[in-house]
Amino acid sequence: MKYKVLIAMLLTPYLLFATSFDTIIGSAEENGYQAERAKLQYESGLIALEQAELEDRTDYSISFQLEPLQENSKIISVSDLSFSVTLPDDDTIISASLPFSTRYDASGALISPSVSVDHVFDWGMDDDGLKELQNASSRLSVNREYSSDMLSLRASIINSISSLLSNEKSLKEEEENLRDLQRSLSSSLKLGDISEDSILYMEAMLSIKRSEDTIKILNDEKNELEKQFMSLTGLTWDGVEDIPQPVFPDILSIDTSSELEESDLYARIAEEEYLLELSQQNPKKLSVGATADSDRYLGEGLNVNPSLEKNNIGVLGEIGWEGRNWNLGLSGGGTWDEDYSFTPVLTISGTWHSDSSSESDELTLRSLQNTATLRRGEYLDLRRSFEEESLDFWNRILSWERSSAELDAEMDYQTALLEYTKVRYERGLIPDEDLHDAEFELELLEIDRSVLLLEGLSLETEINMHIL
Repeated sequence: MKYKVLIAMLLTPYLLFATSFDTIIGSAEENGYQAERAKLQYESGLIALEQAELEDRTDYSISFQLEPLQENSKIISVSDLSFSVTLPDDDTIISASLPFSTRYDASGALISPSVSVDHVFDWGMDDDGLKELQNASSRLSVNREYSSDMLSLRASIINSISSLLSNEKSLKEEEENLRDLQRSLSSSLKLGDISEDSILYMEAMLSIKRSEDTIKILNDEKNELEKQFMSLTGLTWDGVEDIPQPVFPDILSIDTSSELEESDLYARIAEEEYLLELSQQNPKKLSVGATADSDRYLGEGLNVNPSLEKNNIGVLGEIGWEGRNWNLGLSGGGTWDEDYSFTPVLTISGTWHSDSSSESDELTLRSLQNTATLRRGEYLDLRRSFEEESLDFWNRILSWERSSAELDAEMDYQTALLEYTKVRYERGLIPDEDLHDAEFELELLEIDRSVLLLEGLSLETEINMHIL
C-alpha cells in the first residue's frame, strides 16, 4: 500500500488538472457529433419501424351521396350512405348501407337498407409470418447499428487517449535525452575533454539538434492529437485519471450475437419467401359471403324508382373455391315481396384456364430456394467465424492479463527501488541525478500502466462489439 501512496505523491503534479476517464466518455456521448449522428440515425430507424408495423390495422370507409332536388325539388334523396370495415388480415370485409328518399313534406319515404359479410378461408400461407420476421430483423438491425456506433465512438476515444499518452511518454523520453546530451556536453567542455572546434563537439551538437527536431515533431503531433481529442469529446486535453480496469466477459460461454441472430433471420425470411411463393402458386382458398337487403316504402305518394313499387326483402349467399388454374362459384337466395311470395335465385359459375406460367413459376421457386440455401450457408459460415474469433479474443485476454501482471510486478520493484534510492539520497550517498532517474523511470511506468489499461478497455470494447 505504501508503494501506491508513494506513486500517487510523485504523480500529483501530473494528475493535478487531469480529467477522469468516465467524464471524458460521458462528454463524448452527450456532446460529440458522432454520438449525435448515431442518435439521429437510431430515431429515424425507429420511425421507419413504427410505420412498417402500422400497416396491419383495421381500415374503415364511410361514403354518402346527397341529391336534394329530385322531382322538381319535391324530394331529397340520399342515394349512397354506406360503411365498410376491413379487418387486419384483409380476409374479412363487413359492409352496410342505408340509402333513402323522402318528400320535403314528409308524406312518403323509401328506405333501402343492406348488410353484407365476406370472408376468405386461405389454407395456404399468408404473409403475416414474413412481415413479423422482416420487422424483427429491422428492429434488431436498428438497435445493433446504434449500439455498434456508440461502441465505435468509445473505441475511438480510447485510441485517442492512448495516442496522447504514448506521445507524452515519447516527448518526456526525448526531453530527458536532450537534457542528458546537453549535460554531457557541458561537463565535457568544463573538464576539457573536448573543445568547441573539435569533431567530437560538432557530433555532440548534431545529436542535440536532432533531439530538438524530434521534440518539435512530437509537439506538432501532440497538437494534432489534441485537436482530434477535442473533436471527439468536446473537451480540452489535460490528461486522464481514474482509468478503470477492463471487465472481460466469459467469451467462450457466449454462443450468439445480434449479428448472428440477424443472419438467422435473413435465412428464415428467405425460407418464408420461398414457402409463400409456393403457396401463392398453388392457392387453396374458400370464400364465403352473405348479403341481406330490403326496399321499404313508408307513407304515400313516393315513386322515385318505378321498378320498386312494392316492399321486399332479399337474401343472397355465395361460396367459391379457387385453385391454381380454376375456380368454381355458387350463389343462391331469393326475394320476399310484401305479400310473402318468394322469388328464388341460383347462380353457378366456373372457369378454367391453361397454366402457361408454370415454367416461369418454377424458375422463380428455384431462385428463391437457392437464395434460402445461400443465406442459411452464410449463417453457418458466420457462426464458425464467430467461434474462431471468440477463441482468438480469449487468447488475447490471457495475453493482456500476463502483460498486466508483469507490469504490476515491475512497478512494485521500481517503487521499492525508488524508496530505497530516496533513503540513500537523504543520507548523502548518491547525487541528485540518481534520484531523478529513479523518479523518472517510475513516471514512465505509470504512463505505461495507463496505456496498458486503455489497451485492455479497447480489447473489452472489441469483444462487446463481437458479442453485440
